Amino acid sequence: MTLPNWQTNFRDLPTIPEHKRWTGNGNLTVEQIISFKLLSKQTITNEEEAIFKSLATFYSELNNKLKTLDYASFVDNDFDNFKNYIFYAFNYIALIANNLTIFQTYRLVVNEWVTNKNEPITNINYLKHPSLDIVKQINKFNRANTPNFNVFYSAENIDTALKETKPPLNKLVTVGVWKPKNPKRQFISYPISHSEVAEQVNEGVAKATKAFEDHGNFNSSLFLNYMRYYFQVLGQEFTKQVNHHFEYYISSLFSERILTDHKEQNGGESFNYDCIIYPSVGNGFKTNNVAIRPTVLDNDFYLEKVIEFEIEEAFYDKSYVLSHPENITLAKIKNGRVTNKIDQDGNIKWG
Repeated sequence: MTLPNWQTNFRDLPTIPEHKRWTGNGNLTVEQIISFKLLSKQTITNEEEAIFKSLATFYSELNNKLKTLDYASFVDNDFDNFKNYIFYAFNYIALIANNLTIFQTYRLVVNEWVTNKNEPITNINYLKHPSLDIVKQINKFNRANTPNFNVFYSAENIDTALKETKPPLNKLVTVGVWKPKNPKRQFISYPISHSEVAEQVNEGVAKATKAFEDHGNFNSSLFLNYMRYYFQVLGQEFTKQVNHHFEYYISSLFSERILTDHKEQNGGESFNYDCIIYPSVGNGFKTNNVAIRPTVLDNDFYLEKVIEFEIEEAFYDKSYVLSHPENITLAKIKNGRVTNKIDQDGNIKWG
């Protein structure tokens, strides 16, 4: 395996601290050694405590600098250098998990955007995740995928999907309503927490953040304070407004690492997440989106029904009001119809 060309510096971002760096004398950094001691409730020295406190401030400084990083000015070499810097900064993944029950989830597409025709969709492939070939062809970063990795994006209701997508007027729009094959199946999700803006209005983010803070009763407060800064970087990256697709760089790289089948080397633990749950930026963080691994969607979900309509008048700036997930309050629609006639080959029957 070719090792990354680790970068200790990138532009004006904080230099990777000495104790986060690999020395070549083993598989662990000083940071990791101290972390494992704290997690196993071992006593650490005063020097180790001082080191660990200084490492915590690194993430705080990084978070502040990332808020003003000019991604649009990146040139070709910057992408690899930044990737190797960020992976060094996050030199190990904090594994947290939430067992998520999904009753149904909604994916909305504008027909013309996926078929190049303003005509009814007649196969479920257009309502699933885009193929990896199409993702590579589009060659853009998104909130939870790189140009080399595809996911299934979905929302918890149709209004959220409208806020996120903002379909044009008088064009066919199709919503796929996806349900788990096993209603009792719980999905292993990576919950995004520690977003100051989302925590105020999103119950899930608030609960995930509180669950982390409650671990202070069982783990070292020194370690919890350190991890708090770590998660604040992720919370910021998954909930920020973007002006250029390069600004999704960190959240997309992180998602690719989390949602790729992974086994630690040398007999370590493996992790296998089904999805990432994060607050909807388009809906003012009030609801959640789920990015699901393609194999999980293909194996564990079915398309329960398909809803088609056109937007006659849009109210996308209107405040979201919680209601039935299939109520449409953010647009006046026309030519609406619904079908649950979907054959074994994925063909959708209308009429």
